Amino acid sequence: MPTEIEQSWAVMARQTDLRAIDSALTDRGGVLLTGTTGVGKTRLLAAALQRVAAGGRTVVAVGGAGGPETGCAENFCSLAECLDRLESVRRHSDPARRTVVGFDDAHLVEESAAHRLYRLAASGRVSVAAAARRDAALPAGVDKLWVERLVERLEVLPFARDVVSAILRRRVGGPVDAATLERLWDTTRGNALILHELVEYALADGSLRRVDGHWHWDGLPARPPGRLADIVRLRLRDLAPEEQELVNVLALVGQVEYGLAERFGLARAAEGLDGRGLVQIEYSGRRVGIRLTEPLTGAVVADRMSGLTAQRLRLQLADAIEATGARRADDAVRMATLRMAAGRVPGPAVLLAAARTAAHRRDFALTERLCLPLLGAPPAPAGPAPAGPAPAGLPAPSPGGTATTAAAAGEEIRGPGAGDGGAAPVPGDDGVPPVPEDGGRAVVDVARASLLLGRALAGLGRHEEAEAVFARVLTGRPEALVEALPPDELVAAVRDRADNVAWGLGRGADAAAVVDGLPAGLGPQGAGVRYGFHAVLALLADRPDDAARTARTVLPGERPDSPVVQHLLPPAALALSELGHPAEALAMIDRHTRDLDGWHADTRLRCLVVTARCAFAQGDVGRVRDTLKTIGRFPAPGDELGRLQLALLRSRLLRLLGRPDEAVTLLRGASALRVRRDWLGTPAWTLAQLAGALAEAGRPTEALQTLVEARAARRAAPPYPPADDAVLLEHAVVLAHTGDRSGAACRALEVVRRAAARPASALTALHLAARVADTPRAAVRAARLAVGAGSELMRLQADHVVALSRSDGEALEEVSARFRALGAVPLAAEAAAQAAHVYRKDGRRRAGRLARAAGARLLAESDCALPPWADAQEHRQRTRTAPLTGREREVAALAAGGLSNRDIAARLVVSVRTVENHLYRVYEKLGITARSDLGGALQSLARHPARAVARAA
Repeated sequence: MPTEIEQSWAVMARQTDLRAIDSALTDRGGVLLTGTTGVGKTRLLAAALQRVAAGGRTVVAVGGAGGPETGCAENFCSLAECLDRLESVRRHSDPARRTVVGFDDAHLVEESAAHRLYRLAASGRVSVAAAARRDAALPAGVDKLWVERLVERLEVLPFARDVVSAILRRRVGGPVDAATLERLWDTTRGNALILHELVEYALADGSLRRVDGHWHWDGLPARPPGRLADIVRLRLRDLAPEEQELVNVLALVGQVEYGLAERFGLARAAEGLDGRGLVQIEYSGRRVGIRLTEPLTGAVVADRMSGLTAQRLRLQLADAIEATGARRADDAVRMATLRMAAGRVPGPAVLLAAARTAAHRRDFALTERLCLPLLGAPPAPAGPAPAGPAPAGLPAPSPGGTATTAAAAGEEIRGPGAGDGGAAPVPGDDGVPPVPEDGGRAVVDVARASLLLGRALAGLGRHEEAEAVFARVLTGRPEALVEALPPDELVAAVRDRADNVAWGLGRGADAAAVVDGLPAGLGPQGAGVRYGFHAVLALLADRPDDAARTARTVLPGERPDSPVVQHLLPPAALALSELGHPAEALAMIDRHTRDLDGWHADTRLRCLVVTARCAFAQGDVGRVRDTLKTIGRFPAPGDELGRLQLALLRSRLLRLLGRPDEAVTLLRGASALRVRRDWLGTPAWTLAQLAGALAEAGRPTEALQTLVEARAARRAAPPYPPADDAVLLEHAVVLAHTGDRSGAACRALEVVRRAAARPASALTALHLAARVADTPRAAVRAARLAVGAGSELMRLQADHVVALSRSDGEALEEVSARFRALGAVPLAAEAAAQAAHVYRKDGRRRAGRLARAAGARLLAESDCALPPWADAQEHRQRTRTAPLTGREREVAALAAGGLSNRDIAARLVVSVRTVENHLYRVYEKLGITARSDLGGALQSLARHPARAVARAA
């Protein structure tokens, strides 16, 4: 029976480490645990000593390593006292019979005691189990233990993302939404102590709570709680003044370049903090950045920092960035935010540049904050002026860098219009000032700020407010705006408004009117937006042939990389791929893209994402990899859309290669990104992909819980057929991997019916349906969908369906070889297993053995497992009856996650009585009597559905 220590969630998540410690104490004679503060070394050491003592060995401990619960024979105050008692113990050649000496903080042991311990261990009298801080110097005697291999040195690492997820679900006893998991990971970085304190505090104050059946946490409070802050500050003991100064800087700004640290004389401080694990170094091209390892450290330091210190550092940093020339796009953002946080409002030019950069990075909350001073909103109150000379390490603020006199401060705070002889614009009833009619700088500044504000509000999900802002600026004065604004800014604003109307408000016809109302005189840019947006609306209306027809008509007359190409090509290529012509789409992309460096960042990203999707549809894994590398060549710091799409593409590749566990890690991070829905995808689809990857990774309960979350997100948003069908297809994948083959086939065939205008999606769904269940007329339907397809993958999927329908072993072996050539090793192994089953059924045993061996080699090559429907044992026990219906599975998964019947009813929008009836049937079908048995029963059902049916019968 597990002991109290072993039942601790922090120890239960360390079972692999515990087994490694057991092995080291049995085979080598000892173990030395090292790691950063708070990683869980002490708890792990106590658990290891307890296991050893429970196994019958004599264990003596020093100090806190040997509490009463560990079962140690004796507990000494010091290592020297312990060694005095052990001088007379007998020597044992077998390490498993030696007395075990356990102690923590090995880096604090005196040199003389360390040497005595080394002699006892070297003579075979004792085994050692110790823990030490990774960044601390060890006594020579302790170092000799691991150098001479008398003990094994084991690094205790922070918890990985998936472990944090499992720990949190176990602690709260229910499903946790993906955004909360990612938020907790980003805050704690897997540090066991901080994670424990933060979760317990959040549960106590109610910030970690159930919302619609899932546990949700909004993030750190404005002021970190006292005990948690004290624990964080323990790691900052004994910092030198320069190190503390750098920590303060990083707490305020998040990241600074190493060059700035050198400029301030803090380069050595950065090296010292890096050695202690308090900062991490990030490389991006030629830039080297420094940031705190744990974001919580920054929150605690910033909260406890003197207001005067914070103001001084912010102004010094802003001046330093300005002194370097502020050449990078994000320099304006940092200058503006630093000065505003210090109570100084920058001039309109700096604010506008910063707002444009923030909007480009899709940091919409910051964009809104930067736009408001330009629109006449009251500026933040100025803080106290820096007092006294700056200490060594940072130069004092230069007089020209910030407003240091009353006149200068008044000039900056007056905002737009100051200097033109006019007053700042007065906001209207909706908070947006009217655009001045007199022209000049005021009209340009206010118009630009208003349009950026509209984009920010749309990105924040405040779609009605955004439309009000756009309408007030853009309605009734197109000619004036054409003269006042650069064409690219006006075109982008109209596109932002149309996106908001179409995707935020769900009014496609009104969005078309917005782009059709673009004023004349915008040339190719205006035409590009019109063509491109109408192609997007065709995708939204599930008419991909309209988008493809427009591209075939318009693009041949366009020069490569023109504005029309940049706007029209990406959605049109995606439409061609959906129509079953990815080769034509890729050829069109190659023909019209010559210099991607000259493209706008947004259209370039979309073009590369579509290129990768077309390569997937073509079955060209090599081109997918090349495109991912190209996307990586254009890093966009803070661009969450780019991060999201890159994660989705990489996870799709990993799933194709049979590595769903790695895909789960990427998709967890992707699902936490707050990216609004558009034609590239929706939040519901991202969650559905996470559910599918979890099912493929053998986590059925979590997959079903995530699927419920994805379906709720899908219901809450306006329809978008391509993404909605992709969600439904992932639903089928989850059901297939959790044992409901007939339900999976029904969902997949529903996609086939819905995606009649998109042969590629329809054939992918039919391929899944035919693999998991007997599908009537599958061969005929597959052949019809593949007619005229320019995709090798579609032809291969159709051939696979035909071979399954005809039980043709030779054809299945050929399909396996073709999947292998494409790089889809799991599908190749599945086809080989299906061929082996056909041969066995026909009595061709030798051919069956050869096909089974070929499949085994493929599985070994990709280190993956066969899907449950392709397992030979399942073929021998196949039944057409699923033990649970789809709704029963969802109810069972949510109940296994700890939700009450009332919570489940609210989540699934059914009555409590309906939930009770479902659970009654689940218990009866699975042969269980308790709610606590549901998790194990679902896991067994996913692995061996036929056995579960037989057991239920």
